[in-house]
Amino acid sequence: MTVRLSTKHHQCLVEEFREQIIVYDGFQEWPPRSSNLTPMDFFLWGYLKKQVYATPPPTLQDLQRHITDSCANVTPAMLYRVHNEVQARIQM
Repeated sequence: MTVRLSTKHHQCLVEEFREQIIVYDGFQEWPPRSSNLTPMDFFLWGYLKKQVYATPPPTLQDLQRHITDSCANVTPAMLYRVHNEVQARIQM
């Protein structure tokens, strides 16, 4: 993912955060397997992609419905298992 900042936005960031800004050259490449992603991010996106595209939606409305339905099917038990898996990996 590439984020480009206008000069105006860059100046606003400099004024607000001063030396705490990490990138000054206007864009930051975000690695695809970033460790900054939370367990919910990598679980949820993978799960949703699998569910939504199991049958490719022919229209935008179908895509939206597939996404909404797939999100509604995420259960607390699924999230609990993800949490436990992350805890086990951290302890290793």
